[in-house]
Amino acid sequence: MNLYGELLNSPQLRFNYSSPAARDAWNRRGLARFGPYDSTLFPKDRVEAVVLYPTGSKREHDLLINGLTVGEGNFGGFQQLFKIPIHFIDHISFGTEQDLGSHLDHIASLPHPPDIVFALLQRRESDTYVSCKSRLLANGIPSQMILVNKLNDPRGRQYVLENLALASYAKVGGTPWTIAAPSPDEEVVLGVSRARDASMRYYVGYVVLFTRDGDFLFVSSKAPVVEWDDYVKGLSGMVESAIRQFEEERGAPSSIVVHFHKNPGRREIEAITQGLQNAAQDMPFAIVHLNEFSNFRLFDVRQSSYIPPAGLKVNLSQTEALLLLDGLRNGRRRRMGVPRVLDIRLDSRSTMAYDEFPRLVQQVNDLAHVNWRGFNAAAVPITISYSRLIARMLVEIGINAWNEIVSEGRLRHKAWFL
Repeated sequence: MNLYGELLNSPQLRFNYSSPAARDAWNRRGLARFGPYDSTLFPKDRVEAVVLYPTGSKREHDLLINGLTVGEGNFGGFQQLFKIPIHFIDHISFGTEQDLGSHLDHIASLPHPPDIVFALLQRRESDTYVSCKSRLLANGIPSQMILVNKLNDPRGRQYVLENLALASYAKVGGTPWTIAAPSPDEEVVLGVSRARDASMRYYVGYVVLFTRDGDFLFVSSKAPVVEWDDYVKGLSGMVESAIRQFEEERGAPSSIVVHFHKNPGRREIEAITQGLQNAAQDMPFAIVHLNEFSNFRLFDVRQSSYIPPAGLKVNLSQTEALLLLDGLRNGRRRRMGVPRVLDIRLDSRSTMAYDEFPRLVQQVNDLAHVNWRGFNAAAVPITISYSRLIARMLVEIGINAWNEIVSEGRLRHKAWFL
């Protein structure tokens, strides 16, 4: 059996909504040159923040504030990257869990709540983390948790700070960069997924919407359910509702692409298909399966490590291909071990023409370059990585907090889960 492949190019990134020429292949350099994609659209003239910190962590508090406002090393601070100042309107120290609770209540009751809360914590696996994250999100306030020890290492501090700045800008509703899409078509990309809560009792389905160029639009979810049948029944309506919401905000899309990365059952795919047919009518759509746990592996015998370059695509058939995202970049790779490949397959229920499949694979490759969680975030399509983060958040904060976030809807246009 002969298999044929090709090396997909990394996309150009776009950094200014009003200037198609504001492009760069590197996210840091592009931000430094042009500023963020939505700099002319951002609705505020500054980002207002509150910082919470343990009583004994004043030094780390100062490192955080100075790092974000003034900068450190090659990182010139929040304003230098995003062309908008960050202003800390309050600095609150806490000694006990009870102290923290009263401070959170105070922040939530402010006439003009902050755009984001930074919380310095001793460790992630703690009641303090869960309390802080869930109570702020339930009140429509994004938060950024920072472990104290991350700021104590001077060698990596500048990278920690710039990644905090990047994620924070996205959490308050900003768009750092997008893909320089080859055409202006209004194609919408849906990442459809599901998760279980910590007790493994509840099912939660959710849809994350993106434009074709990777701009995050919103996350939509339904209330958790206990029975699998109830989840499947609600899935069709959730997909249809998400597309309707897109139409209300942006107009009718030209086409729809759905990425499903869990191992879907027959009824799940049928429900997604029904939702697409109800909402899209004659609009072409593609259901694309992204399997992260393929049995295939790719090797390059020309390399001493046997690891091929990132972007290697191998065609298995007219509607199935392997894509290596975690490969060598400029001859180097940060991780150890054999990289997994992404097995991409176009579902037979799709109405999009088969000759669109190569473009859909390129789109998956492109969407691995729009992860705003960090400048060196793992090369995973955002339809997968954002779904993972939402699932992890659900487990961490619990069903009750999730219900409050979903019912309020104040965070739906912000990437609060980063």
